[in-house]
Amino acid sequence: MTLQTSKLGAVTILLSTYNGGKFLQQQLDTLYQQTYPNIRMLVRDDGSSDSTKNVLGVEQLEGRVDVLESQNNLGPALSFFELLRQAALTDTAYVAFCDQDDVWQPEKITQAVSALSVVANERPAMYCTRVELVDEHLVHISFGDVPRKIGFGNALVENIATGCTIVLNRKAIDLLCENLPSSPQMHDWWCYLVLSCFGEVIFDPAATIKYRQHGNNTIGVATNIMARYGRRFRRFFGRGKQRAWCSDHAMTFLKIYGNRIPPPERHVIDHFIAAKSSFWSRLKLVFSREVWRQKLIDNLILRILILINRI
Repeated sequence: MTLQTSKLGAVTILLSTYNGGKFLQQQLDTLYQQTYPNIRMLVRDDGSSDSTKNVLGVEQLEGRVDVLESQNNLGPALSFFELLRQAALTDTAYVAFCDQDDVWQPEKITQAVSALSVVANERPAMYCTRVELVDEHLVHISFGDVPRKIGFGNALVENIATGCTIVLNRKAIDLLCENLPSSPQMHDWWCYLVLSCFGEVIFDPAATIKYRQHGNNTIGVATNIMARYGRRFRRFFGRGKQRAWCSDHAMTFLKIYGNRIPPPERHVIDHFIAAKSSFWSRLKLVFSREVWRQKLIDNLILRILILINRI
């Protein structure tokens, strides 16, 4: 689809930084090289102690970025939500989440707006893409997975949207900012959960970023079979925040959106939450297709954990 330049809405790139001085300038340069002509940049530093603030200071003096005044270390999810709140106060048509250490393809924003522009104006929508995994020197490792089936039942138990690929339209921005959670698992997962219930999730199988893997990644991706199985074990059998999901996430969603949840999705979330306190509900959920994960082995483990009440 060819975009008409005269009708292009502003895209605000939301960049949260934390001790990212090593790769930050390279990432910023790829943002400046985007082919989309109407881009603003809003940055919040989350308490860096390296050269990050100096890099941002120079860029702000040059007029390339706007930097929010910030004192507290909020963590990535709440830092991005603070950026989202600030962007929502402007007339921006879209926002794009951005990490400090990746490399964006020049057409990334153009592709996102092209996909989102065909969605009805009144419908909230989120665009996200596959990623190309690279090492810290940008050497190719592999490509991220493409989900086999997107939906609310998946969003309750898994996130398929890598945050740094997400672009939201205006309706999605407004919907999310009505009541952002105070302790989300991650901002990208929350967006997937909300938009899979109330709007549209567009997943582009074309990789639009080089997703750099290095020792300081907040999340990162397992890049070999041992790392994948180690992460899978910690995800499913770890405690507290290491768990891949929890019913608290669903409870938070239910508390915020309550009676606005459409009947099909309301049935799923009610059944999911009921499984915490009822063996019969757990048994029915195990054999239903209401919730699912993308990989077959994860789907099997999910059902075992539902049965033994580890969700």
